[in-house]
Amino acid sequence: MYRRLLLVLALVLGTPATASAETVAQTLRQFGLLGTWADDCSKPAANNNFHTVYAPLKNGNVERTYYNAPGKIYNQYVLQRVNRVSSDQLFYSQKGSAGRIDVVLIVTGNRYHVLSSQNQNGKVYVRDGKFTEHAGDGKSAGLESPWQTKCNN
Repeated sequence: MYRRLLLVLALVLGTPATASAETVAQTLRQFGLLGTWADDCSKPAANNNFHTVYAPLKNGNVERTYYNAPGKIYNQYVLQRVNRVSSDQLFYSQKGSAGRIDVVLIVTGNRYHVLSSQNQNGKVYVRDGKFTEHAGDGKSAGLESPWQTKCNN
């Protein structure tokens, strides 16, 4: 599976950003990704219930913000490149204070989770849908990346 994800990533990075000149926001809108997502939408943002907001920007890109407490930004990135991998998978390249991170998501109905995540230097955070190292909580290495559900707001 890991080799397949690397191959997909290589193919995506070697192709134009969008075949039909869609903006990042248009592609994410078509995929249903714009808006707020959480592990549990009925509970406030917390370290065990991140809220993720995908918000379109005027230039056609999208800002992705993680909240780990109400109104507290954990991290924020701008999605500058996006490609459909398949009917239920999406690749995007995001840039922020930690540099560039390339992500592949699987989107199923009103849920998604990260299949792979790797920074510009090759450090892998998620492989085959599982965290590769501890994320500060001492428990996440080897665990599946969380499935997030689209919130109604």
